[in-house]
Amino acid sequence: MRGLQAKDLRGNDPEELQRTLAKLQNDLFQHRMKKTTNQLENVMLIRSARRDIAKVMTVLRGQKGQPQPAAPVAVAASAGSAAARVETTAAAEASAVAQAAAKKPKAKAKTKPTTKKET
Repeated sequence: MRGLQAKDLRGNDPEELQRTLAKLQNDLFQHRMKKTTNQLENVMLIRSARRDIAKVMTVLRGQKGQPQPAAPVAVAASAGSAAARVETTAAAEASAVAQAAAKKPKAKAKTKPTTKKET
C-alpha cells in the first residue's frame, strides 16, 4: 500500500474507515516486530504506516463532526460581549497542569535524626 490520499478516503463510510484503520494498525505492529527481529528491509514502511493511520483518523474525526485536537479553542470573554478570546490547546494544557500542581500536596523532606556522641 503506497500512501493513502485523504481525498480518496473521504468518500468511504465510517465502518470501512474503521476496517482500514484496524488493518493499518496491524500492519504497523507487524513492521515493528520485523524491525525488532532485524527482518524488515525497508524501515520507511513504519513511517508511511503511521502517516496513513493519521490520515484515516483525521477523516474519521471529520466525519464524526469532532474538532481536531490541535485546533484552537474559542472561549467567550464575557456573557454580554460578542468578542471571544482564542486560547490554544497548549495554553489550556499549561493551566490544567498548573491547577493539578496546586492541588497536589507537597512532600515533606525526610531528615535523619542526628545523635550526639559523647567524648
